[in-house]
Amino acid sequence: MKQQNYYYSFEIHLKSLFKVVLTNFVKSIYADSIYKPKRYLNIKEISSMTGIGTYTIRQLTYSRAMPHRKVFSRLIFDENEIKETVENFKRVGWNDPENDWNVKKVQADIDKLNQTKAEPLMIDDILRKIIREELASFSNEIKNYAKKDKESYYGRTVLTIKEAANHFRTSPNTIYSLIKDEGMPHFKIQSRFYIVLEEAEAYLWRETAKSYADEGNIYWQRILQRLDWEEKERNAAYEKALKRLEESTY
Repeated sequence: MKQQNYYYSFEIHLKSLFKVVLTNFVKSIYADSIYKPKRYLNIKEISSMTGIGTYTIRQLTYSRAMPHRKVFSRLIFDENEIKETVENFKRVGWNDPENDWNVKKVQADIDKLNQTKAEPLMIDDILRKIIREELASFSNEIKNYAKKDKESYYGRTVLTIKEAANHFRTSPNTIYSLIKDEGMPHFKIQSRFYIVLEEAEAYLWRETAKSYADEGNIYWQRILQRLDWEEKERNAAYEKALKRLEESTY
């Protein structure tokens, strides 16, 4: 009986040690993957850079789902994100040699995604949940980080309202409106609002896709469908992770 208890205690100790090692390993990997903030350009700057007229750029955002983000009626673009669309347009114009814009094919892509059951990424979701919980805790650590200029907290970039306005090429009043009226992710310490850059960019990307999808644009519906699917998989991964954690404690 004593020998059995010994082995049982050793197993618990080994599991605990493994969890510590794994946690530190994952944190070290995550800390090294520093996020590189996007540099947004407005439509006139993109036109000047690419030589494509502003009217055509607006058409590309709709008819070719060229990546961008809406800040209310203002469009902002990341040069790297639009590179593929711009190159394709310069090469083939409005033709579709790859058949990427065939309505039947796009609808088939959407239907296929609805039927797909892929294994979710466990580690990625666990890390996201840890970040959310840490941000929600309003600990002294995040207060100290938030007081600094563009500091990174667990791989996330915390911005003041003014910094967020500069980043998204808009005004502080617009950022406040996005927070209070539109529900942009944020957190508050005393009377001051802060933006987690990565969450804000993801929010604007989804809201942009949704605005076009709601208008009936099937190409943006494909993008929105993918975003919704990814969110569903993350939620499923978190539930699965919780279940495994509970089972490992017994």
